[in-house]
Amino acid sequence: MRLLIPFFAHHNIMLVFSFYYYCEENNIKFDLHFDPKVPYTGCILEVNDKKIFFDYQDNPVFEDDPQKYSYYFKRSLRKIDEKENIFPLNFQVSYSYKSLLFLSKLKYKQLIDKSNRIELIRALDFFNLLTNYSHNILDIRTFPQKVSDNGGKILFCTRLWNPDNHPDQDEKERRNLQNEFRIETCRIVKKQFKNAVVGLFPDKFSSKMAPDIQLDLKKTSKKEYFGLLRQSDIGIADDGLKDTPGWKIGEYLMFGKAVVSTPLNVCIDNFHEHTNYEVLSTRNSFWEVPEKIDYLLTGNKYLEVGKNNLEWSNQYLHPKNYIQRIISKTIGDIK
Repeated sequence: MRLLIPFFAHHNIMLVFSFYYYCEENNIKFDLHFDPKVPYTGCILEVNDKKIFFDYQDNPVFEDDPQKYSYYFKRSLRKIDEKENIFPLNFQVSYSYKSLLFLSKLKYKQLIDKSNRIELIRALDFFNLLTNYSHNILDIRTFPQKVSDNGGKILFCTRLWNPDNHPDQDEKERRNLQNEFRIETCRIVKKQFKNAVVGLFPDKFSSKMAPDIQLDLKKTSKKEYFGLLRQSDIGIADDGLKDTPGWKIGEYLMFGKAVVSTPLNVCIDNFHEHTNYEVLSTRNSFWEVPEKIDYLLTGNKYLEVGKNNLEWSNQYLHPKNYIQRIISKTIGDIK
């Protein structure tokens, strides 16, 4: 078994560390190869004589031709086609596992390769002094193992995207709708719920668009954000770029939080309304958010949903099952 990636990047650390976890738990040689021929947002897992392709694009367009592989797992998948061996990759989450020990498994050429530099620095940043995404902060062993009750606290820390920075008119309109939802949701939740932390990343564009709901820049680091997430019960999520779920929703699930979200336009395994999340009627119906929050607050239903999500994330996102589930679903037992 071996894993091929084009380079070590933020979008593939979930798979890389899941593979490392799987190899360590099953006493399998950790065989990681860096191959520039692998598509930019793709990875290939070779098991016996089979090739499994992982497509991590936040885009419904396929990164490569599924016919070239035994199985094709895609993030942002619009339609499952099991006859064509195409399956969903569900949500994306950034996490690590024993990052310093992981580095000791890499070859010298991999360690000095400039294309891997950013993630290698993050892996080395054990005391969280150099980067915002230190792998020590992202270590899966530090994630919650049970649901806690914080009194129904609500969280929505987000950012805006300047439509003028993109040439495509459809993307401009998408960003306008996205920005409107995020601004108005922050305002309405802030106004109606005292037990809420909401706001926008304080860049130049958001400061101009909504100066009343700016976050403290010192509170926007990943370490600070995970602290807020631990102390919350309900997370608000909306589609990111290209009308696909952002990474925030996966973090909510792995931290055992209930979710209020705009409609999901991609395939997600066994993820259901009222069981895992409350869904708004449209991409921009921010006025419905308080009603969905009230539903979760009634009888502390957020605790039940949070427990469902922690269990779901353990099955579909946690490295203890991420690789194992995919292998079992496709190839079966490895001999």
